Amino acid sequence: MTVAEIERFAITMAQRAATEIRATARRTYRVSRKTGPEDLLTEADLRAESVITDLLSRTRPADAVLAEESGYRPGHSGVTWVVDPLDGTANFVRASPHYAVSIAAVSAAGCLAAAIVRPADGQWLALLDGALNGDFTRDPPAAPNSARVSVALPHGAAELVEARAILGLVGERYEVERTGSAACDLLRAATGALDAHVSVALPWWDTAAGHALVHAGGRTVMHRRSPRRTRIDISGRPEVVHSLARLLAEHSHVSEGAP
Repeated sequence: MTVAEIERFAITMAQRAATEIRATARRTYRVSRKTGPEDLLTEADLRAESVITDLLSRTRPADAVLAEESGYRPGHSGVTWVVDPLDGTANFVRASPHYAVSIAAVSAAGCLAAAIVRPADGQWLALLDGALNGDFTRDPPAAPNSARVSVALPHGAAELVEARAILGLVGERYEVERTGSAACDLLRAATGALDAHVSVALPWWDTAAGHALVHAGGRTVMHRRSPRRTRIDISGRPEVVHSLARLLAEHSHVSEGAP
């Protein structure tokens, strides 16, 4: 496959997984907890991931796959697919529209493909010929002298303490939004609907596609570490990203220049 074909394949897989999620939402499904009250697993997660991994097994069997529910499958092509079949499962269960399929293909050269699809309303954003393409709502701009920032919280107890402190600090200076889906937030950050997104200790499958789309939109993704070595990612408009990094560093939440 060419890079362009890989990009289109990512979109196809994400759209088919979204179709499976919509079908599951129309019937009774099982819900279980993984690590906490907001870390849920449903049949929709499993069915959507199965759609994606089955397509990869048939079409790209030499590629590695890192998927949230089934884990890591090694490969030898040099390409790894990073898959979150349903980011925002708690929102899906509550019938909130803020959940998404998130798929990225990465190699040593960087991100080859990225796609985020929102099953509830059909919005999507992806790389196509290396540029942003999709169908999404264009939110009105933030008020003058203001900025909209989303903060994604982790499920781990220790990291959650750090994240809540960061959330409170950011909320003192910016208008904070929280949807419960990093993929949905990063879609909006990539298109400019959000000025910035801050994630604390999120796994790669939550952010791989979103960060690639933010980059493709001409915006910035910055990686930092807290004093406890917790990973903190800040993405969005460059001036807001750098302002957030300085704010967190001033209050000892991140180390300047930490990878």
